[in-house]
Amino acid sequence: MIELIAVIILTGILFSFGSVLLGNVFSGYALKRDTTDADWQAKVALERMTRELRAVRSATAAELDIASAAQVRFVDTDGNGVCFYRNAAANRIMRSADGPATACGTTNPQVLADNITSLAFTYWRSDGTTAALVTEVYYITVALNVVEGSYSSSFRTNVRPRNF
Repeated sequence: MIELIAVIILTGILFSFGSVLLGNVFSGYALKRDTTDADWQAKVALERMTRELRAVRSATAAELDIASAAQVRFVDTDGNGVCFYRNAAANRIMRSADGPATACGTTNPQVLADNITSLAFTYWRSDGTTAALVTEVYYITVALNVVEGSYSSSFRTNVRPRNF
């Protein structure tokens, strides 16, 4: 009888260590999955924004709107309107076919990435100071934060439009 109780106690101890170990394996897997998914989405969205911002047609008020740090609206070299913005209600980066003359999100909005908690655009002059006028813009900084599960990361890139 004592041997049976000892075996039951030892088995219980082994199972408790095993369950803790297994729990750590599953939480590590979940963190890795969240990290991979969030990084992938953010990088793909940032790459698309970078590629399209390089194609801004000109640094004029009619073709580039720098009035907001939360969105960018411009006309590309093919004459198409483009707007990148964050849908705060859904934590998404969106792209729409709206240029400086229309409001973002009214024409064909598309989701670029989920779980984006912030998106900011900064406009710079060639000497590294902040541009106050659209004709002073030399390059654009795009910064975003992504959060998924317990994972959080920041991404930032500088874009030099070809036609400036």
